[in-house]
Amino acid sequence: VHGLACIVVYDRDGVELHRTVRDGAMDVPLSPAILATFASTAEQIGKLHMGDGHIVCTYDKYTVVHGAAGSYAVCMVLEPGGNVGMAAARIPDLKAIFANA
Repeated sequence: VHGLACIVVYDRDGVELHRTVRDGAMDVPLSPAILATFASTAEQIGKLHMGDGHIVCTYDKYTVVHGAAGSYAVCMVLEPGGNVGMAAARIPDLKAIFANA
């Protein structure tokens, strides 16, 4: 995904399980409270059939795509000009991967 700076895998409680940061990219501080809130919100969006269970948040210096994937959630941080649509399109693929975990 063009412009992808960081991927964080976490559980529903906001506990980080894995974080990968691209070399030279900014490391975005994501608190457990923020991660847990977005995991819960993404899950509810999926239950209400209001989308495919992902949330896009835009900040000053980066864009964050959160998606619920079973009992896990994924946060993708993109730099300015990053391909948000492509990142959001990866959420169903991640759901398939985490379904077997």
